[in-house]
Amino acid sequence: MYCLTRYVVWEVLKYFLTALAALTLVFTIGMTKRAADEWHLPFSLVIRIMPFILPEVLGITIPVAMLYSVSSVFGRMTGSNEVVALKSLGISPMAVVWPVLVLAAFCSVGTIWMYELAATRCRPTVDRIATESVEEIVYSMLQRNRSCDFGQFSITVKEVDGRKLARPKITIRGMPGQPQVLLTAAEAEIKTDWKTRVLHLICRDGEVDIDRGKMVWSFPGVQEWPVPIAAPISSRYHRDRVATRDIPNLIEELKNEQRTLQAEVRQLETLRAANKALGVFESPKDAEAIVAKKAKIVADNFLILRLRAEPYRRWSNGFTCLFFALLGASAAMLWRHADVLTNFFVCFLPILAVYYPLLMLSDKLSTSGAFPPVSFWLGNAVLSIPGVLLLRWTIRH
Repeated sequence: MYCLTRYVVWEVLKYFLTALAALTLVFTIGMTKRAADEWHLPFSLVIRIMPFILPEVLGITIPVAMLYSVSSVFGRMTGSNEVVALKSLGISPMAVVWPVLVLAAFCSVGTIWMYELAATRCRPTVDRIATESVEEIVYSMLQRNRSCDFGQFSITVKEVDGRKLARPKITIRGMPGQPQVLLTAAEAEIKTDWKTRVLHLICRDGEVDIDRGKMVWSFPGVQEWPVPIAAPISSRYHRDRVATRDIPNLIEELKNEQRTLQAEVRQLETLRAANKALGVFESPKDAEAIVAKKAKIVADNFLILRLRAEPYRRWSNGFTCLFFALLGASAAMLWRHADVLTNFFVCFLPILAVYYPLLMLSDKLSTSGAFPPVSFWLGNAVLSIPGVLLLRWTIRH
């Protein structure tokens, strides 16, 4: 019996590791290209961020690789009548199914850990690398498009010669209360001081236009303009960037903020009612303050619902490995077809048509508060029903 267990587990592992390597390679290249296009990263930075995209990719590819391996192995076993031979010896098909389900359960735990690692370490690291590499990104964009818009500033150039920018037009967008600056120069260069988080625009023989013509002057020689580098805005309450263990504390913080805002809104509305009774007109500033505080309460409630549902989302998505294996094993034994790709698509197409739409529906309903967070397991529950029924039918017949 132990020989049979080792045989099945080893066969599944061989298919699983092969499929996982191939799928992970394809998905990693695709997701890295997407990040590179989004941030306009040069090749050297693409190589740097690739390892940090890997955990997020594995969260997607591990369940699919498990489905492929299980459906392939059990399809081949039934196609070559190995399962019939087991039954003729009085051995239940469950003897070869349960070790694979145990393996899938361990892979499910690994998938959950991949989601956790991607949220707490990898996504923030990718953002940090991109922010620290502003200088390289700007030069890469200018060499490709002759223009670049980076939030705090935008640059249009005639030509890029190494580190020299020919005939640049640089717009520095001011912070609130500060004017916009337009620089035109014969030549410019960009240097970054990451320790002080400042990007230096070194211009030669140019003109400065402050606040669209309010103040204009020319400067000969070299002049340097510092631009603060802003890190990407990423809410500490974003569900894709928090650890599961921190979620209860974050929810409590948001609830405390909500209670404070609600008390302030009640005070403002009481003051509004009193002013109305006295015939005092409400100022637009007071009305805007009430609207802004109410909008912040609604936004905080949305964040609370998403954070509350996040542990359920990670665990349910992780355990798709187990439910994919259950459905793949039972469907492949019932199908009795030895072709690897046929078995995989027979199992995967119903999953694609039913499971993933249910997953998106569960996400929408649970994060809106219409359904409890446990509804994230709806897709897994739907997969388990045909998996169990088909497995029972296979064992009996």
